[in-house]
Amino acid sequence: MKIKFIPKINFYELEYFLKKGTFEIKINNDHVYNSVEKLISLPFTSRKDKFEERWECFYLPAKRNGRLITIPFEVLEYKGEFFLLFHLLGNLHIRKGKEKVEKIYNEIFKEVSKFIPFIKANVKVLEKTVPYDFRKGKIKGKYVLERLIPTREKEEVLKNYQQHLKKDLKMPGNSLNNYLHVASLCYKAAYGKKAEKLSPEQAYKKWADGRDGGMLSIKNWDSKKEFKNWYESRRWAGSHPFEIVFSWHRHGIHLYPPSASNSLKYLLRVTNYAYAENFVWMAKVLIKNKIPFIAPDLEDVLNYLAGETYFTVNGYSEHNFSYIPSTEYKKLYFPYIEWDELKLLHWKRGKNNVCPGHWPE
Repeated sequence: MKIKFIPKINFYELEYFLKKGTFEIKINNDHVYNSVEKLISLPFTSRKDKFEERWECFYLPAKRNGRLITIPFEVLEYKGEFFLLFHLLGNLHIRKGKEKVEKIYNEIFKEVSKFIPFIKANVKVLEKTVPYDFRKGKIKGKYVLERLIPTREKEEVLKNYQQHLKKDLKMPGNSLNNYLHVASLCYKAAYGKKAEKLSPEQAYKKWADGRDGGMLSIKNWDSKKEFKNWYESRRWAGSHPFEIVFSWHRHGIHLYPPSASNSLKYLLRVTNYAYAENFVWMAKVLIKNKIPFIAPDLEDVLNYLAGETYFTVNGYSEHNFSYIPSTEYKKLYFPYIEWDELKLLHWKRGKNNVCPGHWPE
């Protein structure tokens, strides 16, 4: 398919002007504002509620490395202001005003408008021009992760965990020493020799969050009553005494003590999947030592480690993968990516193929 369109915008110049701000670029200019109004008058709204309207998606033609590409973007209207969301590039926040703006911000809408007739004539033009680093999709982890656990191992751990749950073990009382002992089992399972010679307290201080909420200040570490009083006082709220493995990104691994809400069992959780293997080792050792515990995340974590979890391609989710348009990525990953369909606007009847009125310079 040959497309007779010569874009005026250079992609790398566009990238510079969209990434100037940390989150969004504010534009207070009547001409730019009016240009957005003219553009959104052509299609029907994609989504609308009492707070906002969205149009998904417009396509901006640009030249990258000598080739024509089109870049998808959404327009959102909220309280009379416009937000242009360029996936992976940046956002524009547009309001009325008299501030001077760079020429490219007006050029964007001229180019989008000029390209609309090409989309209307043959929507397949987008399949040819939208680069894959600007498309979204999904890919299974087995094609992305460097190391996988065997399916047999996953099934064995799950089987052992289910059998452990059937025993319905409980721990009606718990002291600080009890808690640190169980945490120490977890550390030794996950970190081996690094934890072997450390006391439970030393291991906790080495790997835990550090904000213990007064837990280590309990006077009698063997007293179940003192631990219970401290726990039920909630003085630790806002601290992270049970994050036994600290993570700078979100949270690491939590080991909550037995309580009525956990059916008098420990609760083992992981948030940052960088610690997924450590989490599984901890679950294994708790099963082996017949420690009453529940791990609601265990099956999801095992699916992740076995490569059965989907990663979002070029998007934002629990697990992400960024596709780079290169020979290497095309060979290694492209055949396994399930690409989303490109979002299309529905055009109003009777509207011209270009936006009406004068486009401001």
